Amino acid sequence: MTVEQAIKKYKLQPVSVSVAKVKAKELNVEEVLYMNVQKNKYAYIVKDGARGIMLYSDERSLYTKLYKGLKMTPLQP
Repeated sequence: MTVEQAIKKYKLQPVSVSVAKVKAKELNVEEVLYMNVQKNKYAYIVKDGARGIMLYSDERSLYTKLYKGLKMTPLQP
């Protein structure tokens, strides 16, 4: 999957500089490029030096309120 396809699929928006710094520290990555956080789902496109550009996505179960598990998908630029 390319970065453009991920942006369309997850409806990601660019992140402001201040929010990107906070989220990068939170996720322990180099830089957060795009993000979309909804009620039960979240997705980030991050740039990490060793791994390259990755898509982080997770979803919360409506019944148990627990997250299902973080998916890290490598993306082509």
